[in-house]
Amino acid sequence: MPQFVATCAKGLEYLLVDELKAIGAESASEGLSLVTFDADWECAYKCLMWSRIASRILYPISSFEVSEEDDLYKQCSIIDWEQHISPGATFLVNAQSYKSKLSHTQYISQLVKDAVVDTFKDSGEERPNVSFERPDIVVHIRLRKNKATLSIDLAGEGLHKRGYRVQGGGAPIKENLAAALLFRAGWDQGSQHLVDPMCGSGTFLIEAAMIALNIAPGIAREYLGLFGWRQFDRNLWQKIETEAKQLRENSLKSQRASELKIVGSDVNPRAIRNAQANIALADLEEVIDTQIAGIDQQSQFEYSTDGLIIVNPPYSERLGERKQVKSLYAQLGDWMKKRMLGWSAAVLSPDKEFGHSLGIRAKKIYRFSNGSIPCELLLLELAEKHFLEQVRDDQVDVDYRKKLSEQAIQLANRLEKNVAKLKRFLQKENVTAYRVYDADLPEYNAAIDIYEGNIHIQEYRAPKSIDAKTAEKRLRDIQTVAAGVMQIPKNKVFTKQRQQQKGSWQYAKSTDDRQQNNFFLITENGRKFWVNLVDYLDTGLFLDHRKTRQLFADKATGKNVLNLFCYTASASVYAATAGAKSTYSVDMSNTYLDWAKRNFKANRIKMTSHTFEREDCLQWLEQALERNLRFDLIFLDPPTFSNSKKMERHFDIQHEHVDLIQKCSELLSSGGELIFSNNFQKFEMKYNGSEEVSVKEITKQTQSLDFSRNNLHRCWLISKR
Repeated sequence: MPQFVATCAKGLEYLLVDELKAIGAESASEGLSLVTFDADWECAYKCLMWSRIASRILYPISSFEVSEEDDLYKQCSIIDWEQHISPGATFLVNAQSYKSKLSHTQYISQLVKDAVVDTFKDSGEERPNVSFERPDIVVHIRLRKNKATLSIDLAGEGLHKRGYRVQGGGAPIKENLAAALLFRAGWDQGSQHLVDPMCGSGTFLIEAAMIALNIAPGIAREYLGLFGWRQFDRNLWQKIETEAKQLRENSLKSQRASELKIVGSDVNPRAIRNAQANIALADLEEVIDTQIAGIDQQSQFEYSTDGLIIVNPPYSERLGERKQVKSLYAQLGDWMKKRMLGWSAAVLSPDKEFGHSLGIRAKKIYRFSNGSIPCELLLLELAEKHFLEQVRDDQVDVDYRKKLSEQAIQLANRLEKNVAKLKRFLQKENVTAYRVYDADLPEYNAAIDIYEGNIHIQEYRAPKSIDAKTAEKRLRDIQTVAAGVMQIPKNKVFTKQRQQQKGSWQYAKSTDDRQQNNFFLITENGRKFWVNLVDYLDTGLFLDHRKTRQLFADKATGKNVLNLFCYTASASVYAATAGAKSTYSVDMSNTYLDWAKRNFKANRIKMTSHTFEREDCLQWLEQALERNLRFDLIFLDPPTFSNSKKMERHFDIQHEHVDLIQKCSELLSSGGELIFSNNFQKFEMKYNGSEEVSVKEITKQTQSLDFSRNNLHRCWLISKR
């Protein structure tokens, strides 16, 4: 009896074994993303017609060891390809390789193709031609640990292509995965009613109807690799196809079809139009209803007392959209808990945080991959005993400790200890924006800052030894603990991942679009500053420079002041409010100069003696020296490194600082002072001053208690005699 291989998505192997056995296959056994089985040719043809889960059906024709490319070519050359491919036909070779010496799949495909073509040339027959669009024959070569299996791909293309979908959404779920998830959800066990409230192009709806009515998934398929194979038994296929079509006709007229109620909704009218077109192609218009409605409009519809809800909510990894997705899952959970009691539900989630937002305890969780995205299928029973008491994102979670793991409790203890240590300092200095944690515990590698009732978490990149799921769980712990300890609602927690700089300014934007409503004012030492915790990697105010700014202000009264690399000009605000005669703020970003002007306006500073100039600071220094400008006080806090396109050359603080400080000292008036700072942790000061210029490190003088564990900057006072 011939042996075949059915491939499938990872995690669906057991389902595929059961399905192939039900069709009539024998000795089916699972491997990684595949199932091998024995079957006669009638059963193999039925698998192509009836398998809802398989991706492809392969018929192995040869197996051999391959240690080098000549082995592969020779072994493929001795095969009688005329048994499989007609002269002049079209064909394609697909290749896979795993832990083998030959690893370049395109080169492997080329070698097999050459062997096939040369076989026909040697026998004087017309050579077959390669085609990438529905070739007559698809040859599949799989190398695993240097063992090759050569097969005829009887499917030719993915079996998920049923032939009914011409319209899809942005990223529709594949039909065979949709069918598998429906099986996991128990839809094949006689359920009558199904609802998908975010149906997109209707894949779940159509697959559910075809399962319920026992309609063959391959009945509308116009192409198979089987059809161009020389050993194709057309009469046998026509027999199987005729039986399937007759069964479909009978099913659509049956009582089961009249009792079946499948409903799909989507907020997007275009998605519903696409779904309707696909439903029509599948000839299921009498079975499936669709309606335009968002999840917040579902309560207007009346459904029966039981059935299955299946839904794949849209989601995004973009920072600004994650909260919207969590809110969408929360809305879905609220609707199911209030209006769909007695139903079962199957909800797809690519992120545990999204699934938790449902507020319903899952009775079972299946893990699978949707393309390259790891996901979970959450199976839910909509009964009150499974509903979780949830704290809304705009509420403080007073019982947060009950939800913590033993490791997360250690984080909470450390954070509480830090808060207690800072309490007197914060009250005495009237500080409302401060750092409360900075990677104190190696397992929780992040910085936590408080901005007047808001939490800003900067997650440092996890080591490669930490898997993504562990890193994700730790980040959720940090968010929960920070909000809980500080008694701040979760919608006031903002999280970013800070990665090592690769040439852009450290305060580059983190998203494409800046929203004005993400700005709010905070107060520091009596001055007001606009901060933004969402749209930029940095917030607009470097908290570690709080004492540096105050030192700058103490020296600024009655003086002409320069702030070079000014960012949002917080140091200039300090100087201006301390009575500086004039301030000059230079930065090459219009965005941040506009932000700086807003800071000045927030402090009601008249602009008459204050200048803002957009310029590459290195070029501006050259021009300032040529213009013979002089300043009594300069604040110089450059980035560690930049290769910004706006600059004429790359900037590296370690290599550039001597020349930079020298030029700034030339701009100083007699008796003038330069405060120089940078945050390069391995920085070595090479500038030694001169008879006219003295250099003194004042890092400790500018260090705040909340940054005593990990001070972010070093600072020098450079004075001109």
